[in-house]
Amino acid sequence: MPSGNRTELSGSGRSARRLLGSGLALAVVSAVTLAGPVQAAAPAAPAAAATVSPVDGPTDGLLVRFKDRASAISVEHIVAAAGGTVEDVAGATGFVRVSTGTRSAAAVESALASSSVVDTVEPNRIRHADLVPNDPRYANQAAYLQEMHFPDAWNTTTGNDSMILAIVDSGVQLNHPDLAGRLVPGHDFVNNDASPDDDFGHGTMVAGIAAAVTNNGQGVAGGAWRGKIMPVKVLDSQGSATDENIAAGITFAVDHGATVINLSLGGPGASDTLQTAVNYATSHNVVVVAAAGNDGDNGFTAATTPHYPAACDGVIAVGATDSSGNHASFSSYGSWIDVVAPGKGIVATAKPTSSNNFSQYGSGDGTSFSSPLVAATVFLMRSVDPNANQATIRQRLMATTDDLGTAGFDSVYGAGMVDAAAAVQSSENSFSIASTNGSGYWMLGQQGAVYRFGGAGYMGDATRLLSGGATASDIAPAPAGLGYWVVDSAGHVFGFGNVGYFGGAPALLGGEQVTSISATPSGGGYWLFTSLGRAFNYGNAPRLGDLSGLRLNGPILDSVPTPSGLGYYMVGSDGGIFAFGDAHFDGSMGGRALNAPVQSLVPDPDGTGYWLVASDGGVFAFDAPFRGSMGGIHLNAPVTGMVPFGNGYLMVATDGGAFDFSDQPFSGSLVGAGGQPIVSVAIKAANS
Repeated sequence: MPSGNRTELSGSGRSARRLLGSGLALAVVSAVTLAGPVQAAAPAAPAAAATVSPVDGPTDGLLVRFKDRASAISVEHIVAAAGGTVEDVAGATGFVRVSTGTRSAAAVESALASSSVVDTVEPNRIRHADLVPNDPRYANQAAYLQEMHFPDAWNTTTGNDSMILAIVDSGVQLNHPDLAGRLVPGHDFVNNDASPDDDFGHGTMVAGIAAAVTNNGQGVAGGAWRGKIMPVKVLDSQGSATDENIAAGITFAVDHGATVINLSLGGPGASDTLQTAVNYATSHNVVVVAAAGNDGDNGFTAATTPHYPAACDGVIAVGATDSSGNHASFSSYGSWIDVVAPGKGIVATAKPTSSNNFSQYGSGDGTSFSSPLVAATVFLMRSVDPNANQATIRQRLMATTDDLGTAGFDSVYGAGMVDAAAAVQSSENSFSIASTNGSGYWMLGQQGAVYRFGGAGYMGDATRLLSGGATASDIAPAPAGLGYWVVDSAGHVFGFGNVGYFGGAPALLGGEQVTSISATPSGGGYWLFTSLGRAFNYGNAPRLGDLSGLRLNGPILDSVPTPSGLGYYMVGSDGGIFAFGDAHFDGSMGGRALNAPVQSLVPDPDGTGYWLVASDGGVFAFDAPFRGSMGGIHLNAPVTGMVPFGNGYLMVATDGGAFDFSDQPFSGSLVGAGGQPIVSVAIKAANS
């Protein structure tokens, strides 16, 4: 039977912790008493109770309107009981401003919303004037910058003066009035000197698109208003560069402090030299952005031939759209494209020559001019979260795009049009806290994205690998945290890092989906489990039986191996537990009334029992100490999974919120900003 029937999060000195931000309106605080493990019964909702509003930006307390029958004294008492204080009235609207002191605004809001005399409660949001630069040529830029939502992004950040964006190109005009104030020393690898002056004109345009001095009453606006530009000259006066010089330019930029590198250059033919240079950059946590190429009008073969360095692993490859937001005919395309950005009629700084009537400004077409718009977006993302891993930045960028073309990732638009505002917001509200003991975790998105936290390393994801309508189902870590497997609903298995591939599921039955993957303790094999309770073993995973042919009361949603690798549990959505091999049955919720489906089973690392978690956050303990639950607490999204973590467990919701009931360092959450619904979570153990 489940043990215990009541607990407080603060009672044992442990708190459930969740990062709050965009889209969230709930905080867990130590004063909240939670339902017990036997059944996480939600409290009865009063008639016509107010609703909790999503929080989507900075706030100053709450705004509350009470029903007519509420007296002034009762208002004071109700607000005080919720943990707030009435401060002021909002004009003649009937709303009052409530401060929350040291208590979470979301918790006070939730408490007030449950009161029968509260009509409306909402965050007192802080709003800002929309920033519009005063650069005279901004009028010619506004359409495509607004298409990427740059003005909304600028309301959050315009850049970071201490960070460096490297333009590895033909150099820049060093005395250009819209660039000179932003430049830091670079290098000329064509002439092998320290003066990367532009004798081709390309780099001057690219630099201005990304980061021209902005709001200075002259010229153009850059995507990033603040920050430093490092000019690195690798293209000669004819616009050509060798792989040797490009690689040297990349590594120079890394060694001299760049956090983002833009490469508006390339050509067909894979290169180990370029890949090694890119690896050097990403291993030093530098984001690399590159143009996809302009062979779209040269026939199918040329148009779809990968261009390098854009097609190098770890690079954000950028295709172009036209002024209507459709695929630009000149833009190269293929499965190696990550995102797109406008590439037609892009206004920029220019090197004065006879061909442009000696103008300091001009416009151009090409993926060369799409790429710096994306690099500027990445620079803004890094400005609000400078410690983010480069792979996480790439994930966030792709997860927040505006989808174009065929639904989901496609070979023409990649993940879609970059949305600078959404990308910045995802970085502002998402973070991974450094782990003090090496522990961490991965979250898996429905479309195959992998998000890493704490000591868990990013080793790749399945965003480009899913096909045929399949969605990602589960992620399983390899021993010592050296890699992981991702399985999709059709049973395809994808390995990342130091893991082996042992096979995928055979043909599935009608309506059957693969829902779980579990690795053996050695990492030499794994099991796949389906919604119908069938199990398939691969590598050194032994065949231990399954539920083939049995009529189930609910689909199998999770599987967990025993520490020996000689047994496993299957978990049904109705709370039924099925033990195989040396797995010990300690009870189940099968046949009991549940408020929400059961999602996962977590073995107790200190004993033989286990915990179950339901999608409403209720936790059921069987021969295991109850560590806490979210039962009875309003959640913004259902819990999708739970995994062992230290002496307890970590649960994750579909919006990327994480709830830690353990003795391990909390390493952050996605707080709903990941773009893809989260379907699974996996743990990297401490110091592994």
